[in-house]
Amino acid sequence: MESNRAGWPGKAPGAAERPRNGAFRAHARRAVRLPALVTHVRAGWQRQAPVENVGLGGARIVVDQALAPGDAVTLSFTAPALWDPLVIRARVAWVSSAPPSNAAPSSTPPYRAGVAFDHRSPEAAFALYELIVTLGYE
Repeated sequence: MESNRAGWPGKAPGAAERPRNGAFRAHARRAVRLPALVTHVRAGWQRQAPVENVGLGGARIVVDQALAPGDAVTLSFTAPALWDPLVIRARVAWVSSAPPSNAAPSSTPPYRAGVAFDHRSPEAAFALYELIVTLGYE
């Protein structure tokens, strides 16, 4: 069993996690099934996309449109706890064309993508924090 710096078993609360690919993740993520509107900044397309996990640093989304690492996108979250949609700029960090385990077969392969949020204002970061808290984030 892992121990944290204080010597307690398990990870320290809020400790960074290491994704399966070995890269370091500074902010833990929460598994969710949250709808979002993804807008590709340069190409101009918009798609509804489920968000599979979310944290203060980024999210994993599933879209039916190809993305490339480095693409600029915005995610618009709507949730019962929000009066207006929360719009956050992000940059695509990675893309996988492997379908999620619960995906139905279709002619267009779903693309899973990890996005890193670009917090341009403290208010947007705080609104994201509040959204995560309402989702039961610990």
